[in-house]
Amino acid sequence: MNERSFISGEIVLMDHSLRRGEQTRNTIIEAAHDLFVQQGYHGTSMRQIAKRAGIALGGLYNHFESKEKVFESVFLEYHPYMQTVPALLAARHENIEAFAQDAIRAMLAALEVRPDFMNLMFIELVEFNSVQLGELFTTLLPTIASVVQDVIKSNQDRLRDIPPMMLMRFYFGMLFSYYLTDKIFAKYAPPEFQDGAMDYYIDIFLHGVMAADTEHRADTEHRADTEHRADKADV
Repeated sequence: MNERSFISGEIVLMDHSLRRGEQTRNTIIEAAHDLFVQQGYHGTSMRQIAKRAGIALGGLYNHFESKEKVFESVFLEYHPYMQTVPALLAARHENIEAFAQDAIRAMLAALEVRPDFMNLMFIELVEFNSVQLGELFTTLLPTIASVVQDVIKSNQDRLRDIPPMMLMRFYFGMLFSYYLTDKIFAKYAPPEFQDGAMDYYIDIFLHGVMAADTEHRADTEHRADTEHRADKADV
């Protein structure tokens, strides 16, 4: 065997070893995910994860130093942001009504195929104080903010002067409000709780809850009160 063939063979073995290590890691993450969803975080031990993955406990620790690190990988691997962010980017930006409908419906559709999301989210909130969510939010914020800026730019003659971050926060608040109330209350609520719910959510996001004449009157009164206080301050 010459030197070149020896090196080539060594590279093949290393590549095979890396692929096998990656496969084992993926098997661990899948096993841990199933156990966390079924039993909760505290109800799942490293020994159970190793058993479900079909490896020795020592082999598990070769890949993850702690259960916290296992959950971190599970959360990032199974979080639906890889589906929801592309849905947000694909929504039409040139029209605020079209964007509001396209984006929320597409993102909710992505969440619907992930029934495990609520379980993982509550573990992250309760056990880890949203650390992974915070890091994920920081990573995704520039992308999401650019979408919001595009929507504002395309509709600036129709939108109130609301800070982009507040607009973004309210929109995602609407998304999670709909998702959570649907998952938690819908099956116990009367039909009126569900009938046309998404259309109402979008309509309230776009137009608020006040009738047009009432809103105009309130806005006029607010401006008059502001001017009156300004006049008194000048005096």
